[in-house]
Order: sequence, then C-alpha cells, then structure tokens
Amino acid sequence: MITKTKIKTAADILMTAALPVLMCYSIVGEMAHEIVGVAMFVLFILHHILNFGWVKSLFKGRYGLKRIVGTIVNAAVLVCMIGLMYSSLVISKHIFTFIDIGGTSTARNIHILCAYWGLVLMSVHLGMHISQIAARVRLKNKVLIWCLRIASALLSAVGIYEFVQLKLTDYLLGRVQFVFIDTSASAVLTALQYACVMVLFADAGYLLNKALTAKKSSEK
Repeated sequence: MITKTKIKTAADILMTAALPVLMCYSIVGEMAHEIVGVAMFVLFILHHILNFGWVKSLFKGRYGLKRIVGTIVNAAVLVCMIGLMYSSLVISKHIFTFIDIGGTSTARNIHILCAYWGLVLMSVHLGMHISQIAARVRLKNKVLIWCLRIASALLSAVGIYEFVQLKLTDYLLGRVQFVFIDTSASAVLTALQYACVMVLFADAGYLLNKALTAKKSSEK
C-alpha cells in the first residue's frame, strides 16, 4: 500500500477503536475521555483531508439513490461531529477549562445526542465502506472472509441485545439528560458492549450499501 493509503487505513482503525472507549467515559475517567475525544477530532479532520477528493466532487456528476443516501449519512456524521466539538468545549472539565462560552446544560444535551447518533451513523458509514477497506488491506482469502462474516453476524446478534440492555433508544430520542453507566463495571466489557452495537449498525450499513449497489446495477 502507498503511504497515503496506509495513513487512511490507520486513521480509520484508530477512529473505530476510539468510539467504544469514548462511550464509556465515566469508567475510563473524564480526563482520559477528553484526551481520546481530542484525538478522535484530529483523526476525523485527517480523514477528511485524506478524502478531500470526495468533497470536491460533491457538486459534480449525477446523483443516484446510492449517492444520495451516502451523502446524507456523511452529512449527518459531520453534523454530529460539529455538535460534539462545540459541546466538548463548553462542558470540558480539564483540557478546555479556559474557554467559557456558557450554556452548559444545553451543551450537555447536545453532546449526548450527537455522541449516540454519532455512534450509530459512524458505524453505518463504516459498514457502507467496508468493501473498500477490505480491498485496501487486500483481504482476499475466502475462508477468512467467511469467518469474518460469521463472526460479524454473531456479534450483530449480541449487538441487538446490548442495544436494548443499554437503553440506547432513550439516548437517541433525547429522553435522558445524563448517561447512566455502572462505574463498577469493567471498562473493557462496557467498551465491548458498545463495540457489538457498532458491529450491528456496520452490518446494517453494509447490507444497505449492497442493496443500493444492486439497485444501481439493475437500472443500467
């Protein structure tokens, strides 16, 4: 792989790994949460710099259903990240304490909404591009591919259970203003719970992309 492709792959892997860690902030600690959050924003900006060609092509070419859906998902992810960046500056207790914007209560609500929708949308985005990532790392072994598919299906099933157990619907709909996490629980196990939810929505994104690709091909 050329250097740019290696950097892209590394950034994608690090962002994916950071997501479940960020979701169990009260266990890993506020300081660690803010450090990982800043790293996530840096990686997000790097991701867009490396994929700037997509931004330049936004107003070029024809928009079919697949491109429309992909653009909506990407735009929604961007909105979530902007909301997280803003709210992080307001509610920070360690790194950005020198910034005093005000509106802590509103910022906290924005942070929770954007965090949970960001988890879902970024996972869907990842799933919609998983084939490209597989091609980037030259994943061609059929046995390994099928093992990964089976593992993904099993983790998705666990993800459905964890989605209900973690009561993520309440957070996605803005029904709660504070995140309730058992601070006595293992940080690793809690992160794995969220990782299974990520796999669930990544699989949904993958299947959505396959369906849209098949529709696009049938229209040619």
